[in-house]
Amino acid sequence: MNLNSIKVGKTYVLKNGLLRRLEKLEVREGRLDAGYVPIDRKGNEGDFRWSKAVTFAISALGEAKA
Repeated sequence: MNLNSIKVGKTYVLKNGLLRRLEKLEVREGRLDAGYVPIDRKGNEGDFRWSKAVTFAISALGEAKA
């Protein structure tokens, strides 16, 4: 996906089939980072994590449907 098309609060499906809910987009240490919560196949939520926003956007295939 494009970096401009990801939105905070939405859940995205990654290339590996896993789900990530985007919680924050903020500039940290001079780069744009994405704060997300991983969701496993059973629907359990994991701990909050950070990654580069570009990496998050590239690995997201699209928005998850409810």
